[in-house]
Amino acid sequence: MFYVQSYISNVSFPTTLEELYEYARSFNLEMLLGCDFDRMEDGYEERTNLWTAPKWCKKGDVVFFMHAKTAGQKISCLRNLLLSERSNCTNDQFWLMMNALIRAKKLYKIYGGKIFAIGRISGELEYLPHDEEYKYHWKSSIYAPLDSIFLLETPIDISEFNQKITVSRQSSITPLFGDDFEFIKKLILSKNSIVEDYLLNSVAEPMPLSKINDDNWITVVNKYRRSFFLEIQFRTFYVNRLLKYLGDIKTIYKECPCKKEQAPSTTFVDNVIKLNDKYLPVEIKLSVSAERNISAQLKSYCGLNILMLDNGRDVHDCVYSNNVLVIDTESIYIYNDIDESMDKVYDLDDIQSYEDISVLRNVIIEELQARNI
Repeated sequence: MFYVQSYISNVSFPTTLEELYEYARSFNLEMLLGCDFDRMEDGYEERTNLWTAPKWCKKGDVVFFMHAKTAGQKISCLRNLLLSERSNCTNDQFWLMMNALIRAKKLYKIYGGKIFAIGRISGELEYLPHDEEYKYHWKSSIYAPLDSIFLLETPIDISEFNQKITVSRQSSITPLFGDDFEFIKKLILSKNSIVEDYLLNSVAEPMPLSKINDDNWITVVNKYRRSFFLEIQFRTFYVNRLLKYLGDIKTIYKECPCKKEQAPSTTFVDNVIKLNDKYLPVEIKLSVSAERNISAQLKSYCGLNILMLDNGRDVHDCVYSNNVLVIDTESIYIYNDIDESMDKVYDLDDIQSYEDISVLRNVIIEELQARNI
């Protein structure tokens, strides 16, 4: 069985006439029904098969697509608004939007308030900022690539699971863990004789955090693919233990103040460790690729006039001044402030023992030396 995280992606509907006109030729729902990713849902060119996703999802995670129950009301409201503002449209514009609404209403009667498809995250997250001149009915700028979209022969109506699972009204994402995942999975299997193997072979059992200790942390966390819902969990149950064995000493300095002469405010780096007799800033993320302008954040930890450890000692004279170690749930990177680059130096999948951490330590030291010749 494959341990995954899972969620319901609630596919909504445009909320303005401007957005309706933009999507009149193909709504997000229709892209899924036709598995047509030639046209990106947010209009970005050369971006295919991307869909909004939570920051905590990972490659291999399972998505259940649902057409929002509230879409019907939005369709009706937009129809009334379009009729009232017909004089402000050309004839072609009016009928393009009206025909789209008629089509949307028919689709809603079939799929409204139902889980109608499943999909699988196929790669790393991406942060794609919205065009400021255009307002979208979704707020997230985090996207994930999808593959193996599978349309259910028999969709699952919300009435069959809403007493157990509450679909979020504040977000398009409803996490499904443990029993909730199994409940939806069994519902789908009871009504659909054919489904993708990735659903059949997946388990969304939460990581047993209370059972993780210093003896088993590598084995347990890797078994669950380092699938942490919160960054603080990732730090507490994995990174803190990793850093103790990575540094010269087991002391890890946390939330260390960083001050640059030209910067008006103090920033705080997640951790500092001592590595090869120098202090190295360390920043922790769930997913580096989903971060907005991470280079600017990392840059604030370089070229410091003050780097204060949590014991109040300033060590800026003995620090890797141009580098930051960055760790997310997939890999380890080194940021180089000279050219503002961030290079992956190690995959966390390759850490299966304490011997592997020793190898990682040597790799990082060598990489840092090569960047500071």
